[in-house]
Amino acid sequence: MNDGLAAFGSVIGICAFILFIFVAAYYVTKLMGKHYSVQASFSREMRVIDKLALSRDRFLLIVEAGGKVLLLGVSPQQIETLAELDSERFADLPPVQENTDFLSLLKSRIKKPENRD
Repeated sequence: MNDGLAAFGSVIGICAFILFIFVAAYYVTKLMGKHYSVQASFSREMRVIDKLALSRDRFLLIVEAGGKVLLLGVSPQQIETLAELDSERFADLPPVQENTDFLSLLKSRIKKPENRD
């Protein structure tokens, strides 16, 4: 009987430890996310119209600045103007809204099951 109680206590202890690890990981990632997150900045004179990721750290951006619409190539080493685009074509498009909230991104990626009868 004492061995069974000890085994049960051991299982409870392991479950509590695993729960502690999950809770600690949640709070650490939340703290790290706040500390290292990129804060969005807003400008009245510039806006990112569209963004295309080419690789992990290389992007193509369509940016409106100074009344011009530019296609920019962005890498960790440099930002290069690739072309000037027709500004009237992009006049009606809203700026790109980057969603940095992990929970919102996760919810948008998880597909809801279809209702099958």
